Amino acid sequence: MNTSKISVEEFRENLNSFQGTNYYYSHKLGNQNIILTDGCEYVRNAAEAYWLFDAIISYQLSRYVRQQFFQVWKLLQQKDETWKLICEDGNKKVLVEQNILYSDFPIPEITIWLVDGVAMLPSEY
Repeated sequence: MNTSKISVEEFRENLNSFQGTNYYYSHKLGNQNIILTDGCEYVRNAAEAYWLFDAIISYQLSRYVRQQFFQVWKLLQQKDETWKLICEDGNKKVLVEQNILYSDFPIPEITIWLVDGVAMLPSEY
């Protein structure tokens, strides 16, 4: 699915429809792997955001990040049209921040939880 074929409103509406998951999907980068729920699989494909999950996996190489059982990942569009990827622990302590110069991600903000190696939308927890 390509986001150029769906509207931002439809993308948002679809995101809001995910509760729980029926299937799990693997996302690999090298020999690293995370599991995606239906909602994250939708984000990966509909927004062509493979790069987002690659970034999340790449930070799992850091022991400091990897040891956090519950990670909150936020992709946020900034006022200057750049983006920021932030990882927090469950208590809003920032573990990682990465500036991203450009993205065509369809909405200005998304939150993904990584819980024990499973990436999910908050509504799927």
